[in-house]
Amino acid sequence: MSGAIQNVDSAPDYINQFIHSNMEQLCKIYDEGMYTNPELEKGILCFQCSKENNKMDVQFMNDEMMREIIQKESLYSLKQNIPKDKKLFFIMDQDINSVFLIYI
Repeated sequence: MSGAIQNVDSAPDYINQFIHSNMEQLCKIYDEGMYTNPELEKGILCFQCSKENNKMDVQFMNDEMMREIIQKESLYSLKQNIPKDKKLFFIMDQDINSVFLIYI
């Protein structure tokens, strides 16, 4: 994964709508992931999405799984920046080849 990092105010509308419409289920997936990975201080909920293909795959990612996507040093930095009372949604939009980090 490479490219310029840009700060944006929000993700595309279809992503925001999905998150808000499914917040309870998404939090349940996150909580179940944390329960099955008790060694983790923080987990990451990873989304692979495509509006064109009507696709929204959601999966809890432990550190080992995330290292398949990003470098170990980047993962460490990413997790260090998660606010104490927040969950990180790591969203990969395949249509526009972009990643969005949303703290919930």
